[in-house]
Amino acid sequence: RLWPQLLLLTSNTSNTTPTVKLVVPGEQCDRQCVSGDPPRTCHFHWKLENFASMGSSCWHCRLGNRAHCFHPQCITANGLERGVFSINRRVPGPPIHVCKHDSIVVDVENQLEGLGSTIHWHGFHQKASPWMDGVPMVTQCPIPQDTTFRYQFTAVESGTQFYHSHAGFQKANGHYGMVVVRDPADLNQEHYDYDLSEHRIIIADWTLDMVEKWVPGIQTDSMRVDSILINGRGRYFNETTGTRVDIAPLTVYQVEYGKRYRFRLISSGSQYCPFQMQIQNHNMLIISTDGGTVQPQYTVDTLVSISGERYDFVLTANQPPGNYWVRVRGIGFCDQMRVEDFAILSYRTPETTVPDADLTVEQTLAFPKEQPPAYDDPYPEGIVFNHQTAPCYTPNDTYICAADLEAYEVFRDVKLIDSVPDRTFFLGFNVIEANNSLLFSERGISHFATVREGFNTIGATNMISFVPPSFPLLIQPELIVDENAQFCNVSHRPAHCTDAHLCFCTHRMKVKHNDIIEIVLYDTAEVRQSFYHPFHLHGHRFIVTDSGRFPNDILTDQIAYLRSLRTIRRPNAHCPPYKDTQSIPNRGFVRIRFRANNPGFWLVHCHFEWHLADGMGLVLQIGEPDEMPKPPANFPRCGSFVPPVESGSVVEGSGTLT
Repeated sequence: RLWPQLLLLTSNTSNTTPTVKLVVPGEQCDRQCVSGDPPRTCHFHWKLENFASMGSSCWHCRLGNRAHCFHPQCITANGLERGVFSINRRVPGPPIHVCKHDSIVVDVENQLEGLGSTIHWHGFHQKASPWMDGVPMVTQCPIPQDTTFRYQFTAVESGTQFYHSHAGFQKANGHYGMVVVRDPADLNQEHYDYDLSEHRIIIADWTLDMVEKWVPGIQTDSMRVDSILINGRGRYFNETTGTRVDIAPLTVYQVEYGKRYRFRLISSGSQYCPFQMQIQNHNMLIISTDGGTVQPQYTVDTLVSISGERYDFVLTANQPPGNYWVRVRGIGFCDQMRVEDFAILSYRTPETTVPDADLTVEQTLAFPKEQPPAYDDPYPEGIVFNHQTAPCYTPNDTYICAADLEAYEVFRDVKLIDSVPDRTFFLGFNVIEANNSLLFSERGISHFATVREGFNTIGATNMISFVPPSFPLLIQPELIVDENAQFCNVSHRPAHCTDAHLCFCTHRMKVKHNDIIEIVLYDTAEVRQSFYHPFHLHGHRFIVTDSGRFPNDILTDQIAYLRSLRTIRRPNAHCPPYKDTQSIPNRGFVRIRFRANNPGFWLVHCHFEWHLADGMGLVLQIGEPDEMPKPPANFPRCGSFVPPVESGSVVEGSGTLT
């Protein structure tokens, strides 16, 4: 494709003089970012389609021809063939690397058979373009098959961000990827020598089948995770049967002795498993979380992340040159499945590395001759960061929480931190066991998940299971004609819902523009278990002001206990970290605050795919529709078509009533 060097005139934030942006192919925006350089418009073209891992595009890779595993359209995954959803025939999808204030333009052509789709730009607030948030029936219509939708927005939020489909379970089948927005004024740049595009760590869980097999689920085959992928690569190993598939390459990260490298990690999990990562004989200096820069206070040996989180860390290559294992395992729900995978950290020593025939040095390293550690080989002792059962605000030689991190003074929002919030909400995340009398009765048809034989669940927040609206609220607010009938919340439940009965409706919280909002998120489980909810807020970032677990004797009146903690100030209360995704501990809570300064309709939800699909979410409305930015002219509209039923009969072949 030949690209003309176009100039695009756009208005800057002051609306006084135009900003000139050079339009270039998106890949050319991966560059060194320099203060004062003009921003660019970075144009990408994506095609969503049904594809296959280890399919015909991999030629003879599955038969042992290693060179074929590196064909441009070969998706190796865990070495086994299965259907996938790909973007430009890649899993993960193409990475995006831009500089702060660049414009990102992505033309998404949907060629998925019989499926609508959207792309959510996780970490971008879309303050001037809320219709680009990518949530079906909230901020846009799903993109129909055989059509193209253009996402276009400015990269205001710097750091490590994330994109993924927000339609159905497409993310779990391969629709996810990385967005890096580099800031030439990064406050932590003195702590690393290199910020290389190839030093990305995108971790995802993977199944042997398309995940729709478990929608809603089958009783004879429990929902499970079969493999972990690092940048779309991994290997399948079943400890029960002893089946091992070693034909797929692993991800390789190359470093030079004595240098310091910035690594960017994204947790793209879809199921209920946090990921635990350790790099053999190396530690990690945490410098960012969810795109927000933090003070480099903590050097850790093990890093735990949960779906939707991002962490940046600095690795110092200070070990004897050689190859070291990057070890990632699923914990929590995944403990029983014993899933683990590996990548390679390799010191560049070309004089001692002889490539195999038809392979480069890096490709040869992707097939290590050594066997990785066995699952039962213990992780070396050291400091564990962000473990879901760790006590927070008491940093020690064993555990440090994400809530312990501190932002820089320059990011401190005095009013947000120190004032009394305008509104406080308590949101209890519920996983409700649903028996047959609830699911299959005359009360109607509801969503649910079959986890295993005889065990069905429904997701809810404050005992309300979210039902998406029938039209995109942001785009067609004129269809909101009766708020009491079209929405519900904890204080207004439809007539068919009693206080004790699970309610199915469009859960909405409404707040005023610019209010300071405090939300206390808590897990309603009555027993301690290895299960956690990753909470994600669209359109905003928040500070974490408190986090903990309920005492064993607090089983019912959890809100009263949480109210009693309101005056507690934690050690990092002066500059708490900013996040957009935060794990809620099992039988625990998290207190967050944010400014409702972004008018629109924003999704609030658990970031596990099955929990959102089964109702664990709600819509946050900020401001009135007349305070919200207006979408572009001719923006797609959609909704139900239910015309009045007319009496009469259809004349055959005429299509008309008589």
